[in-house]
Amino acid sequence: MTKHQLFLVARQTYTNRLKTFGFWSIVLAPILILLVIGGIVFVMDATKSTEKPTVAVVNNASLTTYLKQNKAVGARYKNMPSATKAKQALKRDKIDGYLTSANEQYHLTMSTDADSLSEDTLQSTINQYYMLNQATKLHLNADQLQTLMDPPAFDSTVYNKNGKSSAGGATSNTANSMLAGGLGIFIFIFLTAYVGMIAQEIANEKSSRIMEILLAVTSPGVQFFGKLLGVAGLAITHGLVYVLAGGIFAIFMPKNQYIDMVRDMLAGVDINFAIMTGLLAIVGIFLYMILTAIISAMINDLSQVQQAVSPITYVAMIGYILSFVLEGQPHNLLINVLSYVPFISQTLMPARLGLQYANMTDALIALLLEVVVLIFLARYGLRVYKKNVLTYTDGNITKAALLSLKGLFSKKTIED
Repeated sequence: MTKHQLFLVARQTYTNRLKTFGFWSIVLAPILILLVIGGIVFVMDATKSTEKPTVAVVNNASLTTYLKQNKAVGARYKNMPSATKAKQALKRDKIDGYLTSANEQYHLTMSTDADSLSEDTLQSTINQYYMLNQATKLHLNADQLQTLMDPPAFDSTVYNKNGKSSAGGATSNTANSMLAGGLGIFIFIFLTAYVGMIAQEIANEKSSRIMEILLAVTSPGVQFFGKLLGVAGLAITHGLVYVLAGGIFAIFMPKNQYIDMVRDMLAGVDINFAIMTGLLAIVGIFLYMILTAIISAMINDLSQVQQAVSPITYVAMIGYILSFVLEGQPHNLLINVLSYVPFISQTLMPARLGLQYANMTDALIALLLEVVVLIFLARYGLRVYKKNVLTYTDGNITKAALLSLKGLFSKKTIED
């Protein structure tokens, strides 16, 4: 196996796939989906009604004055002498709702087609009004009332295996959950895309009988590793496109509440976490591609690609699914053990890191185990590939693949 032939096959695989619509559809589809969602949100924000709802306050002039002076609730207020007149005005669409008060109880009635009104903000404003009235009755001055209303100082810290973190509370947990879920989806999409791609690459040449010609001028090792390097280059290009798109988006996209929310969520992601997650994902993708190349050597034609790839996809789904149940079971023994297992750790371990259930030492152990299995598959999987690449199997591909993979642990196969 010469380096020139190896890089020639890798370059040919890379350039041929790079020019196809299928590759760019995989790359651009998530970006287009995000742009469409962003466009819909932008149009909805731009076209939403800015009209303030009109709320009648029944027979409570002081509350009406207080609500008018307080700008927290975006609404117009008017006083009405009775609930009967307020109901009549609501039926005639003269007002959007009315607020009644009796025996220190308040009730808001709003029309179903009324413009939006924040009930939480209105309730908070009424609470302030009620406390002011109570303070007046108790003859409290402004300073005394402010002392009574000031809440005690409270913050929280989260201790994880890396040490102390200032992030804590529900906001931090929500952000970490979203990050862990996003990582699981992103890695799973990469895996399924490039597992199918390497299977099609081998099946194309084998079904058209070109493989016999290629192996006449090159070795199976050149074809095996060349195709893997070419598809790996596509995966890296795919990732770089997303990094570039994210950078452009962050620089030129105007600020809004959704972008600020994403920035806040990613603010706590340090460089060590990003590097470790990237390494786990890349090595995991390489593992799946080598396994797929070994199994794809037994495919007779393109119609069998899905049959061969399905079991591999099912294995990848284990980590993907468990990453969503991880938050509710941080000390589950099975999940913790599986997060170190190659073919699953590339999804589970980053999720555990994101949720602060694991430290960098745990991730490094998972990465080393992935590398060990990667070296084993690359070395001994080639021998299984050589044995099957020119063999045309009848019957069930999955069963034949499982039988063939036993050759990885066969002394006879290793010594050939």
